[in-house]
Amino acid sequence: MLARPAGPIVDLHADLLWRTERTGKDPWTSCPGEMLDFPSMLELGPSIQCFTLYTPGEHTGEAATEYADGLYAIWRDLLGRSGGRLGWIRTRDELLAAPDDALSGVLTMEGASPLRGELDLLDHYFELGVRSLGLTHNPRNEAGDGCLLPDGERGGLTAFGRALVRRCADLGILLDVAHLAPEGFADLMDEAGRLPVTPPIVSTHTGAKALTDHPRNLTDAQLRELAETGGLAGITLYPPHVRRTGHADQLENALTHAEHIAEVCGIEHVAVGADLDGFTRPGFADGGDTPACYALLEAGFVARGWTADQVSLALGGNAIRVLAAVLS
Repeated sequence: MLARPAGPIVDLHADLLWRTERTGKDPWTSCPGEMLDFPSMLELGPSIQCFTLYTPGEHTGEAATEYADGLYAIWRDLLGRSGGRLGWIRTRDELLAAPDDALSGVLTMEGASPLRGELDLLDHYFELGVRSLGLTHNPRNEAGDGCLLPDGERGGLTAFGRALVRRCADLGILLDVAHLAPEGFADLMDEAGRLPVTPPIVSTHTGAKALTDHPRNLTDAQLRELAETGGLAGITLYPPHVRRTGHADQLENALTHAEHIAEVCGIEHVAVGADLDGFTRPGFADGGDTPACYALLEAGFVARGWTADQVSLALGGNAIRVLAAVLS
């Protein structure tokens, strides 16, 4: 019988709000056929889940803002109906006081299209409680280019994108490079390096390009750059990002990616960003595409010889350290 791993478990990315908008299924009830629902999360973890406001690329301009606002309304409704079972982390004090055996949420934004090129809207969403920003999804928006644009058509960050980097650092918003084109990654790191204090930079849900050559994955050089900021790479369970030729077990593939990242830049820069509800169920064995994944990852790390302290860092401790460094 699987149980929630001991200690804080932090997942840097889930698309439950987008899935709820798309399907209309209520996460406060059991949702067979879906990856996440609150009864399962409360039973098996995580302790802290980052819930993202993801705006699909077909929504642009005011429509993108309206879509993000709709997801925010879903978040507030879910929180209001939680009866105290779901906490909300917006400050460092709330983060450090969050209980290990409960569920708390951090609100994030995936893709800056809802900001419509207006810096004031970043301040607005910060006031609403957003605490992490991924500047792009896969296509182009006002901040820069995503990683799935064709070769020869990709550029880096726009002037607005660079201004977002600076303003996120001022406000205490964690910067996320997931989905950025390589040129945008370089620009973000350049802009962050010009700040008086370089903030930790994360890729909330990713894999290692050295193992799986996918445009979303990070090269070893990029992983080292993240580590130099004190940041993190959150291991995804999305099969195309961790698939390896001849290795069908996706959970084992994800563990191998985590080990590679630890070898490249240190265990203190490994985290989890499973991306649950961000893709259709690929048929993981033994519940690996449900909240059971954290216990399965724990067992997998132990089987590979990781110590209890190392497992605790990868499953939550590293993420708490970085969030505490950014939140005010």
